Amino acid sequence: MKISEVAKKVNLSPVTLRYYEKMGLIPPVQRQQGVREYRIEDLNWINFIKCLRQVQIPIKDLKQYTELFYQGKKTKPARRQILVKELLRLENQEQKLQATIQRLKNKIRLYDKNEID
Repeated sequence: MKISEVAKKVNLSPVTLRYYEKMGLIPPVQRQQGVREYRIEDLNWINFIKCLRQVQIPIKDLKQYTELFYQGKKTKPARRQILVKELLRLENQEQKLQATIQRLKNKIRLYDKNEID
């Protein structure tokens, strides 16, 4: 697949895809006569990175994860630890978000009952 096709499939711009590749967040894409030719494996990797970027996982952590991945199976514990750390951070954020949502719902109920000025 060409970069424009992949960009549409993953809803990212070609510029972003090139940036991700340049930063080492996605593996170097094979080229045919200088034109990037994305494979299904590349698409899967891009979707994984996109998912993690949507929850603000730092680029440095994603780059480290990618570098470890290409070092092979011996890095599985280190890669797992990166994911565990990020999961814990997200779960903490989720708890804070749920508390804020509940507080807003309670405040809205007070408005609905006309118990607030």
